Amino acid sequence: MIRLFLPYMTLLAMSASAQPADSVGTLFQNALQDARKHFAPDRRVAVCDIQWAMHDDSVVVFGEVDHVEAKDSILTLGRAYFPTGIIDSIVVLPHPSLGTKTFGIVTLSVGNLRGKPGESEELVTQVTMGQVVKILKKGRGYFYVQSYDGYLGWLDGDAFHASDQAAIDEWAAARKVILTSYFEVVRERPSPSGQPVCDAVVGNIFRSGPRKRGWVEVRLADGRIGFLPATSVQDYASWQSSRNLTGSNVERTARMFVGVPYLWGGTSSKGMDCSGFTKTVFRLNGLELSRDASQQVLNGRDIDAGQEFQNLATGDLLFFGRRAEDGRPERIVHVAIYLEGRRFIHSSGRIRFGSFDSASPEFDEYNLKRFVRARRIIPAPTVPER
Repeated sequence: MIRLFLPYMTLLAMSASAQPADSVGTLFQNALQDARKHFAPDRRVAVCDIQWAMHDDSVVVFGEVDHVEAKDSILTLGRAYFPTGIIDSIVVLPHPSLGTKTFGIVTLSVGNLRGKPGESEELVTQVTMGQVVKILKKGRGYFYVQSYDGYLGWLDGDAFHASDQAAIDEWAAARKVILTSYFEVVRERPSPSGQPVCDAVVGNIFRSGPRKRGWVEVRLADGRIGFLPATSVQDYASWQSSRNLTGSNVERTARMFVGVPYLWGGTSSKGMDCSGFTKTVFRLNGLELSRDASQQVLNGRDIDAGQEFQNLATGDLLFFGRRAEDGRPERIVHVAIYLEGRRFIHSSGRIRFGSFDSASPEFDEYNLKRFVRARRIIPAPTVPER
């Protein structure tokens, strides 16, 4: 994509050579806007924040990008427009001030990523214990991070253990366990009366230690040690290899969360928004979906639901919002998991069931009217060759 972008921008720059200075500046500003769209088409998962300003007879290009190819391309573009002088003030994230510790391992049961640094700012998504985040920069006690699925947000520095690449490699290679119970408490000693170390939710990952009298010793990335009931965890590698993405397994996992409250930005059993719910359900079955409903609608393949939804299968995703019409684009604002018999499960107020059947006590007329499309996420079973 980068090789396709530069020639087009260079042609624009060449056409500017005979233009007055203010026209050249306008063309360069427009070209930068195109560059931002090219390198960061979805600002939720990519960084390309570039500006420019005149300084004496030179042009200062400044801002942040998340990979060096974007910086190189933008500087080449700038030199084509302003061959007399470009001052490079673009920072490639991770910020150099971080040194080698550009990764973090989450050490809270649930870590909150916010739209801006601050505990009162909007919750945009969550990460859970044992997941690795990429640290991009620091600001006001918070760190701008990229979660394992690419989503960007500000995470409190107390929510993770900063690590270098060697520590991340060690964490990846270590024997670990994953919590398969809905909720648990890590305790200082192998006893229900032991002092709590921290809480834990389904999907949390720990380094594994020896087993003692029905308990397993677990270690957090920050060095804290505790114990969990052995029946509440599973060897992480074995758990990963045992994932079987089927409609029935997706439904079984989804039902486990019925009654969990709706939480904007939530992706854990403490609270979930609509896409956080679908993401968590599929993650626990071995598949990482994109974060938001408007991103998840790009996963899988389209399915013609049929007039009575007869073409759908358990585990298909249902998307709601506004259809494309009258020159307005499609807008997806909600997602649910289809079950069978025109029933579905979703997070709306709380995680609950709904139905497209007007005779059902679960009938959801509001969502029936705003249904847009269905996507099949679960691949068809492979038929063995004879």
